[in-house]
Amino acid sequence: MAKYRKLRPTPWALTIAAWDIWRRLPPAQRRQLLLLARKHGPKLASRAAKAATDRRRRK
Repeated sequence: MAKYRKLRPTPWALTIAAWDIWRRLPPAQRRQLLLLARKHGPKLASRAAKAATDRRRRK
């Protein structure tokens, strides 16, 4: 039986997908999303950076 490869989207593919979703949002939802990103973005970025450094240390 063949092994299934996990699909890993490239940064370019993620950017295009995010832009497509953003384009379809009404202006009120875009504003709401920006407010949420400003509030929670720094926390998510720090957690992602910590996870990346932890992953590098484990190897």
